[in-house]
Amino acid sequence: MAKLSACVIIPAYEEEERVGSVVRAALASGLFAEVLVVDDGSLDETSAAAAAAGARVLRLEHNGGKANAVRSGVMATTAPVLCFLDADLLDVSAEHLASLVEPVTCGAVAAQLAVFTGGRKATSLAQKVAPMISGQRCLHRDLLVGLDDWGRGFGIETALNLHLRKQGIEPQIVEWDGAAQVMKEEKRGLRHGLSARMKMYRDIARTWVKIKRRDIKEAWDESTGGAEAGDSAAKD
Repeated sequence: MAKLSACVIIPAYEEEERVGSVVRAALASGLFAEVLVVDDGSLDETSAAAAAAGARVLRLEHNGGKANAVRSGVMATTAPVLCFLDADLLDVSAEHLASLVEPVTCGAVAAQLAVFTGGRKATSLAQKVAPMISGQRCLHRDLLVGLDDWGRGFGIETALNLHLRKQGIEPQIVEWDGAAQVMKEEKRGLRHGLSARMKMYRDIARTWVKIKRRDIKEAWDESTGGAEAGDSAAKD
């Protein structure tokens, strides 16, 4: 099977100091037909930094949250394989990226996600506890067909997990030894960073509850509708 072309989508909000290194790592890997940064309404020079590093930049006028930025990026490319990377990664190598992307572009697996190990203790521990909320992912585009709820803000990963699970797919997990990312508390200071972290957890929880409620309602409607149809047929 021939390799499928891949686009990497990097959602970014006020990451002028960090996004360039992620773009350069993606370009240097040679894995991507396109490197696309979605600037989610940043007030700093994120767009300029991404463009200077060699990315195509899609700038959104207003800050709509990570889920909206990822969705906007997906709509802006026709690549059959999509990779998502956070804009604040540290020490990501071509080997890391290849372990995430190549099994998908070669058709060996449908979806993968990467977790940090052996790097900074805080980020490695966080991903060991909750690997499924990792933002580093790669999957076949056609798996997104029918995804009508992309989640709220940082709930995008949860929305993707639930959507894939409905198709019977669990992403394979690959470990990125030595890689890490900058924590919110480092970028924004302790108080604002903790506030941003709590918002992230709220987005995740609200996305999970909303989608689960919808799935339960759909299942109930389907089951009761089927029963009513059966009763009607029996009466006829």
